[in-house]
Amino acid sequence: MARPTKPFFAPWLGKHITGLCLLPNGRWRINATGERFRAENERQAVAMFFRKTGQPAPGQILVGETMGTSTKGKTTWDHAAMGRSVAEQRASGVRFAWTADATDLNAGVWVPEELLWRWMAKQLHDRPEHAARMTGMTSLASLADLPAHVRPLKLDFLLQLYCTHADVQPASKRDARKTFEDFQAITKAVTLAELTTATLTAYRDAIRSRVKSPATMQAYFGRVKCIVAFAKTEGQNAAQIDAVISRMAVLKAPRDKRVHAPTPINAAQFQALQDTAAKEFPNWHGRLLLMLNLCLHLDEALDLEWSDFDLAKGTFCTRRNKRGRVIRAATLWKETLAMLSSIRRTGSPYLLVSTHGTRFNARGQWKTWNKLRIAAGCPEVQMDDIRDGAYSAACAAPGVDEKFARLLAGHRSHGLQDTYVERNPALVKSACDAVHAVYFGNSQESS
Repeated sequence: MARPTKPFFAPWLGKHITGLCLLPNGRWRINATGERFRAENERQAVAMFFRKTGQPAPGQILVGETMGTSTKGKTTWDHAAMGRSVAEQRASGVRFAWTADATDLNAGVWVPEELLWRWMAKQLHDRPEHAARMTGMTSLASLADLPAHVRPLKLDFLLQLYCTHADVQPASKRDARKTFEDFQAITKAVTLAELTTATLTAYRDAIRSRVKSPATMQAYFGRVKCIVAFAKTEGQNAAQIDAVISRMAVLKAPRDKRVHAPTPINAAQFQALQDTAAKEFPNWHGRLLLMLNLCLHLDEALDLEWSDFDLAKGTFCTRRNKRGRVIRAATLWKETLAMLSSIRRTGSPYLLVSTHGTRFNARGQWKTWNKLRIAAGCPEVQMDDIRDGAYSAACAAPGVDEKFARLLAGHRSHGLQDTYVERNPALVKSACDAVHAVYFGNSQESS
């Protein structure tokens, strides 16, 4: 006799039970396992099917919350909320036994506790009278004005949202991800609701204990706040985000009491660095010369592109630095031109590139710089002292207009239109010559 191919239709449920067939001989068959069994009636067969396959039966109530063999209490669960496999439920849930035909507490399904309470909150909000009647707690019927349950935003979701949609540089996203993952590890928080004032204060103290620089501390705190605040611009729950941002007021770095005084590098120190770099650190020889000639910080030197230079005229001009609001101009010394002509060009637009053909990251240069200055016999020299030396030499030179020294350093020069500087970068030649005279002597002239 042919085996029926259609699933059994349960009229009291108004639906077909996929995976369960009634055989012509009166036995029932579970398609997934091939198991056959007999039942006293159709309802008992359907209950047996769901129990054997570990699925929640439609319309049934789960009771008898068990941990091991002890019953902890009673509760209810809606089968529609069950979307996970039994193995996944066991990993993060509690076990519930069936009310119908359940003779063994080990029979049942594993329900994630988070889903259980979310379902309960929805029942209390949507059907308070029904919840009062089913639980016997008549006071629940007065919860008609209870605000809807809002699912707390997860920190992993906020981080992914920022890394996917934020319009920032890839390096900034990498730093933000690293900082935020460290934030999660320290606070052990999963959602925004868990970021209490006490939790945030503990994170602040942990960062203060291991980070010395107040500026670095504030950078960490700023990245955390930025990732949380960004979710608001993407349409996420504003009330949750605003509440956490207000609590993040405790994330403050201590006041920086250090005195930042420029110490211009002298000619002997610069020459020692150049000689040592030429012998042991070839990547640094050219960048030191560019930092002095163009009055640059290290990260600005690493940002230089070939399009910024006119080697035929011996000039430099760019708008990228200072957010593009201030023009940077300089004339090139013959030493600088010789160095530039010796650089092999690659497909990268950047002037200074690694052996992989990519731009150097300024943060990865500290260890090499420290070795260089120690080998040169001037361990006290700071990287920014080179820029300070160029700016100080230009400002102190007799006959050099202050506005040209400011222009060389990338500071706003009032009374001089940037358009004219772009047309004629040689306007700052006197300032560049003054720097050359201090560090290379008057016997050499700039080109």
